[in-house]
Amino acid sequence: MTTRARPRTYLADTVYAELRRAILDREFDPGEPLTELELSHRFRVSRTPVREALAKLERDHLVRVVPKKGAFVRTLSHDEIRDLYEVREALEGLAVRLAGPRLGREDLEGFETRFRELRARGPKATAAEVRPLGEEFHRYLLKRAENAKLAEVLEQMREQVRPVWTMSIVAPRRVQALVREHLAIIDALKRADTRRAERLMTRHIRRVRDAIFRLVD
Repeated sequence: MTTRARPRTYLADTVYAELRRAILDREFDPGEPLTELELSHRFRVSRTPVREALAKLERDHLVRVVPKKGAFVRTLSHDEIRDLYEVREALEGLAVRLAGPRLGREDLEGFETRFRELRARGPKATAAEVRPLGEEFHRYLLKRAENAKLAEVLEQMREQVRPVWTMSIVAPRRVQALVREHLAIIDALKRADTRRAERLMTRHIRRVRDAIFRLVD
């Protein structure tokens, strides 16, 4: 029995998903060239699905394709980072405002316990531990906000800034600062002080932006 070849569209989707994950996880450096030949060897496919995957990644603003030069991992300019974070600051605050009345105390206490465990570990707590917990908390708030358009826009924005946001976590003292900032937000939400929680969230997003600026300037 002969094995049927996988459809080209399936191959392109597979390459797209894997390459997208690799870019967001910073397996490639900002500005690094993405050659079709090397990627075809990496994913064991022909150049055609690689080319199609790169075109989709360009639409996602993760890759920049330069005519006659090739594709490169896209880097965000200072102005783009500023613009994205000004909008994100407002939207994350809105998510807190909408979610506040709908939050469960048990859920908040669960997040609080997990963040406190990281705080107790001091310098031994790593960015690899804090990042997924922070993302989980933000997505929890967004889900409780119950606004589908807000969720769509914020998820798109988070993915655009994720490569540089990951840089900000490894900045000096940022791991424990992130833990403290999230604990302060949770404390305000437990007290049903949504207005204070919103202010703390916007301040948290601003500090992340400032940490990124210090690294890219």
